[in-house]
Amino acid sequence: MKIHEYQAKKLMLEFGIPVPRGEVAATPQEARQAAAKLGGKVVVKAQAYAGGRGKAGGTLVVDSPQEAEKAARGMLGKRLVTHQTSPEGVPVSRVLVEEAVAVQQELYLSIMVDGAAAMPVVIASAAGGMEIEEVAAKSPEKILKVYIDPVVGFQPFQGRKLSYGMGLDAGLVRPAAELIGNLYRLFRDKDCSLAEINPLVVSGGKLVALDAKLNFDDNALFRHKDIADL
Repeated sequence: MKIHEYQAKKLMLEFGIPVPRGEVAATPQEARQAAAKLGGKVVVKAQAYAGGRGKAGGTLVVDSPQEAEKAARGMLGKRLVTHQTSPEGVPVSRVLVEEAVAVQQELYLSIMVDGAAAMPVVIASAAGGMEIEEVAAKSPEKILKVYIDPVVGFQPFQGRKLSYGMGLDAGLVRPAAELIGNLYRLFRDKDCSLAEINPLVVSGGKLVALDAKLNFDDNALFRHKDIADL
């Protein structure tokens, strides 16, 4: 089961993962009001079950509430076509209006189940903001992997290893390790099949999940009525 970005970010925030301030809008007027609350310059993001939204016009940076309203009008009620959708695209009934974040560095972070290894694997890369398949094909040396023994669980030294591997400043190594640990707790506690942040960015010397994707094991939904209700 998949959920939308704004729903995933709410869950991440509950598990101590920083995300940008934002509001969900179902109408252009709501988008304008949300942008006004957030200070004017915002990012309007189509909420659809598809990657590659930015390249398809589903993510727009605007400078005013009026522009946010215009951007939302161009997305809501339409079908978004990306390289991950069919030619018909997917419907957009909500947009996420978020504060614009000054990005100093983009990283990639995800946790998924490796069926061959029969355990979760954390995948990290200094090449965030790109399709991870593209990074793996062109620069495989930039892909870092750490396997997590389900019995032992995620260990702090594994987080530090990934943090150093992504080239983070020394002052961000511990916060990054804690963030990865929090993402694993979310992955484990909510029975996820995928927990992905792309990009995870450094902004103002802090880590922020600029995007969020969570998929859940359908067979475990009986344990998570709150997730199934989404």
